Formats: sequence, C-alpha cells, structure tokens
Amino acid sequence: MAEEKDLIQAQKTFDTLCRALDNHNLKYRKNPERLTIDCGAQGDDLPMDVNISVDADVMLIILLSQLPFVVQEDKRIDVAVAVSAVNNLIVDGSFDYDLRSGRMVFRMTSSFLESSVGEDVFSYMLLCSFKTIDDFNDKFLMIAKGMLPLEKFLEDLNK
Repeated sequence: MAEEKDLIQAQKTFDTLCRALDNHNLKYRKNPERLTIDCGAQGDDLPMDVNISVDADVMLIILLSQLPFVVQEDKRIDVAVAVSAVNNLIVDGSFDYDLRSGRMVFRMTSSFLESSVGEDVFSYMLLCSFKTIDDFNDKFLMIAKGMLPLEKFLEDLNK
C-alpha cells in the first residue's frame, strides 16, 4: 500500500495528465479513484485505444495499448520474430506479445518517484506511442493474416 506522500504525488501526476490531454483537445474517460484514463486515436489503418494509469504503489505512469487483433496459432512464431525485431529498433516502449494467446500490447512507462512530471512527459508518451503503434500494428496484422511474408517484413525493416 502506498504511503500518503506517494498518494499525493500520484494525484498531482494524474491531474497533470488530465491537463495535458485537455490542452491537446483529446477526448478521454477518466477514473479519478483508480487514477486511470482511457483515450484513443484513429491510425492510418487501425484504431488505437490507450489506457494510462498512475500507480502510486510503484510510482510509475503506465501506458498500455491492446492491439485490436489476435494472432492465430499458425502465424504466432512469425509474429514473435517480427515483434522481437521491432523491439530491437524502437527507442522507447515495447510490444509485449503473448505467444500462447496471440495477444499483443504496446507498453510504455515513466517513473515519477521523487519527481514532478510535466505535461510534456505525457505529450511525449502519447505522441511517441501513437506513432510507434501506427507504424507497426498494420504490419503485424498483415503478417498474422499471411498477407506479408516475415522475410519481406524483416528485409524492409532493415532498410
């Protein structure tokens, strides 16, 4: 259980998150009791839903975006290789892929331990996440559907 000072810092961080979203004119749903928000954006190909939580127990801002498809069993190894290659290239965040279920989530975190987080941190997290997800979600889906051979994806990725 978080200490009182950590809860106060988490609440301040959550308030800053809401201000950042308001300043970007983003529509979102907030849950002040759980210190979470849900928002989204339409990418070039697929919608992107994002959940951001401010966790007072671990003093982290946690952004998660579940990709809107499940990889069928016969393509899971190919997608796992593609995810590994992408994660090796991106600077911030990662795609977390469950080989057993075929589900994938983009995750980015930032600590607010003993620090104040400004609106710019949230702007960066959102913009970087949306860009990264949009760059790769359709390609992962195409590999999963057999429309993009893994070899072609890896060749294009390394150009």
